Amino acid sequence: MLLDLQAQHFFFNKKKCVKVKIGDGILLKNILNLVMTLFLLLIMDYHFIGNELHETCGAVFCLLLIFHNMLNRHWYGFSLNDAQNLRRMLMMLVNFFLASLMVTVFVTGMLISLTLFAPLGIRSDSLFIHDLHQGAAYASFILAAVHLGLHWRMLSTKFKKWLPIDDSSFGWIIAKRSASIVVITYGIYASFVHHIGANLLMQHSFGGWGTEPSLWFFLLDYFAILGGYIGITHYLWSL
Repeated sequence: MLLDLQAQHFFFNKKKCVKVKIGDGILLKNILNLVMTLFLLLIMDYHFIGNELHETCGAVFCLLLIFHNMLNRHWYGFSLNDAQNLRRMLMMLVNFFLASLMVTVFVTGMLISLTLFAPLGIRSDSLFIHDLHQGAAYASFILAAVHLGLHWRMLSTKFKKWLPIDDSSFGWIIAKRSASIVVITYGIYASFVHHIGANLLMQHSFGGWGTEPSLWFFLLDYFAILGGYIGITHYLWSL
């Protein structure tokens, strides 16, 4: 009897320990996702933060991205069953291209570095390397939004667990859809204002704003662009 009680107590504690570890892992992933999103928005603001901070934030983002991939390495798994699943394959392709673009950004960033990697003596003055760095960075930004959009249902489910939200209430549904329309509409508008298409094609664009926007408006615009592509991907993925 004593052995049975001890075994039950051990099993209960072990089960509780596993739940705590799983919960901590999910919280860590969510915090990491938020921090990476903030760093991504900050890195895009090269004009405002300057080259030194841009390179430093880029290096930190690289480390965070490696850690993010380590925590979610199961997404790179492949089996014959996955080949039968179009959605799974599409998510894997997005992850693959996003990782490839990020590697391109980091490598070209090292080659054109003025401060952080300058002592390595590998700097290139090639205009093509600069343009490739810019094009890959903007493509990564858009694909990062697509990546989040593909996982938005899972992320929003976790978010609703933290807050007392009744997902079936009429008020919440109207608020959610109204916010989505506003963010997607403004995100599309901001994409044209900031010449996202030209930057993706590695073209040099001039003009746009009548006057230079402040840092906060710049962040707002790029947050809307990110949110817009997340929303478009999510709704198309839900069809």
